Amino acid sequence: MRVSRIARVLVLLLSVGMVAGACSKSTKGGTGSSPSGSGGTMTIGSDAANDKGTTSVSGKTEIEVEMDNFYFKPTVLKGTPGQELKIELSNEESPLHNFTLQAQSIDQDVVQGQKADVTVTFPQSGFLEFFCKYHKARGMVGELST
Repeated sequence: MRVSRIARVLVLLLSVGMVAGACSKSTKGGTGSSPSGSGGTMTIGSDAANDKGTTSVSGKTEIEVEMDNFYFKPTVLKGTPGQELKIELSNEESPLHNFTLQAQSIDQDVVQGQKADVTVTFPQSGFLEFFCKYHKARGMVGELST
């Protein structure tokens, strides 16, 4: 009878673990992937990114992007080929952050509690990766995709 109780407890623990794993929001995409949800991580290029969602900016001329504890929110901006977009970077409460888009020679620091603007151009196809040069290794990575 004692073995039966232990077996039931083990089966219950295994079941809970499997359900928790299946419900995880963590996403692993391929190069330039753009998940629709937010939370967890994703892969942009060869870098891990903290996923805070995807926003379509097609037809828009500007958007605000939050810079916080090792993430950009939204993480992925979907636009149209050649579209120019003014991004208002807002560092609400974190230490110094940065927005680097090497392909367009953008390297903008944003101090705690401040905002800064950058203007980007979406690629003709595919994606461009941007990141915080201070916190890239901690997942502060995003992308412009078409």
